[in-house]
Amino acid sequence: MQTKRITTRQRVLNTSAELFNRYGVEAVSIGQIAEALKISAGNLTYHFEKKVELIAAHVNEFELQMRTSIEQFPFESDAKTFSAAYMDLLGVTLRYRFLFVGANYLIGNDLLDAARYQGIIDTTKRNFIRQSKRLIADGYMSAVQKPYSLEMLIDCTWWQWLGWLMVMQITPPGRLVSERRLLADAVTHIFFLTHHYVDQTFFKAVQVELKRLANDKS
Repeated sequence: MQTKRITTRQRVLNTSAELFNRYGVEAVSIGQIAEALKISAGNLTYHFEKKVELIAAHVNEFELQMRTSIEQFPFESDAKTFSAAYMDLLGVTLRYRFLFVGANYLIGNDLLDAARYQGIIDTTKRNFIRQSKRLIADGYMSAVQKPYSLEMLIDCTWWQWLGWLMVMQITPPGRLVSERRLLADAVTHIFFLTHHYVDQTFFKAVQVELKRLANDKS
């Protein structure tokens, strides 16, 4: 079976995302990306003339992957389907964490439109709220009582996740640690912090599924 050849444009996107995640968007230049790829700066700028064009391409890719993940998010709330879908959704943000960790720099330097960025966050939060309502309806999660709200809980969860993404930026894991293991551990941690809202039987079932997914090499 013939392996599909990766285009130079896609190689630029892959390598720049890796470098942005490792060093931060502000610390990586077009020249450094070209050097990492062992191509000329002219070859790179043929595909992306400026850094703003490269960031725009990443945002497009991120939105496409997020939309696909959200559209495929299952209506079922059992531990198996929920855990896999949750890991898949948050996995997209992990791979594009430089868009979140470096948001202030990107927006402040006109590399990312603030309204578009807010739209990305709002879409992600709406999906978490929708799924939480399903868990409540199916009896896997307790309703949030006043003066608090489900929206406040999701905001808290979102900030926990951003904090974790920041940790990944500051202290990157070793190459031997798989993305699946990172995601499984992070999701388990988030669930633990909000476990008083989650049915304990469901919570334990999710932990089992996350452990299985972390060790799944398929």
